[in-house]
Amino acid sequence: MHISTKTLATLAVVTAVAATVPGISRVPGSKRRYESQFDRLLQRHDRKAELRANVLGIHPLEFRNMQKKLSFDEIARRRGFSDKRAFRMALLGKLKNELRLRGWTPRRIDHYMTTRSGRMG
Repeated sequence: MHISTKTLATLAVVTAVAATVPGISRVPGSKRRYESQFDRLLQRHDRKAELRANVLGIHPLEFRNMQKKLSFDEIARRRGFSDKRAFRMALLGKLKNELRLRGWTPRRIDHYMTTRSGRMG
C-alpha cells in the first residue's frame, strides 16, 4: 500500500469517529456525489482505490470499474457488508493492522487516536 503512515493514522482517527457516530460527517444540503466529508477524505487519500478494494476483497481495477456502474453502498452490500458502518469498522481494523505492520504499538495507536479524536469535536 502506498499511503503514508501519517495519512493512515489520520484516516484511522477519522474512520473511528465516523463509524461510532453515524451521520456526524454528513454535509447538509450537499448535492455532491459523495454524501459526507469522510467519504470525500477517503476518496482523496485512496486515489487508486487500493485501500477500499483491499477491505472489500477485490482488485482495485475491478473496484474502479464497479464504481462506474454502481453506488458504493451497492458494491459494499454485494461484497458482504450490511451497511456503511460495517465497512467503516472493517476499514478501521485494516488501518490499525497496517499501522502495526509499520511498527506502531497498539498502545501508541490508541493514544494517537484518543488525542486526535478529542481535537475533532
